[in-house]
Amino acid sequence: MEFGFILKKLISMWLMPLPFCCLLIIFGLIVSYWRAHIGRAIAFAGVAMLMLFSWQPFANHALYPLENQSPAFDISQPVDAIVVLGNCHQVNENIPPMAQLCGSGLYRLMEGYRIWQANPEAELLLSGYAGDESRPYAEVAGEIAFSLGVPKEQIRLFPTAQDTQQEALLTAPFLYDKRFALVTSASHMQRSINWFEQQEVEGTYLQPIPAPAHFGAQETSSNWKIETSALLKTERTWYELLGRAWAVIKS
Repeated sequence: MEFGFILKKLISMWLMPLPFCCLLIIFGLIVSYWRAHIGRAIAFAGVAMLMLFSWQPFANHALYPLENQSPAFDISQPVDAIVVLGNCHQVNENIPPMAQLCGSGLYRLMEGYRIWQANPEAELLLSGYAGDESRPYAEVAGEIAFSLGVPKEQIRLFPTAQDTQQEALLTAPFLYDKRFALVTSASHMQRSINWFEQQEVEGTYLQPIPAPAHFGAQETSSNWKIETSALLKTERTWYELLGRAWAVIKS
């Protein structure tokens, strides 16, 4: 792996809500040995932020706008190709391939499969690298797609793509002059579209049709609890905003 990619992953990991708040609390406790009032204030701020990030109304309010920038895919419109972006997975030969994909990865693949069922002549492009696992995400997803009935010759794998930019770069040559659906998590959709629209093939820029999958936030909810599911929503929002900032820096 490239050093820059590893560094990006390390920085983004520690900037996620839970690690960031924990670091803030630990830092405050250390400072309190020399400056009690300041240290306690910092630690209290860390606890307060963690509670806020784990509060359902806050998490829904933060994530909902990101997830609703693109409409659901209109299944009646024809496409020549379907691009399903990679996600997390865990290889374990003792469980079915479908169970090896994390929740959002499975949602993406199933949305891609739903679109393919309406366009059985379309190619299915699956991306995603191995990470720390023994097999790439694309390979596991391809195995599932084949078991569901997608012909092997219509499945194209991109097992070396490490992030959204690389997914756009690697798949672009196979999308020239094609109508294609771009499938990813709803909150990740706008950033993905931006990367794909920047790809130029033989003088023509790609024009992806958004097909968002995996919606997590609710516009209105009676749930006012502080719980881990809300923290995951906040993490999804934070991750996407960091990704957009990184995309601006790279551009």
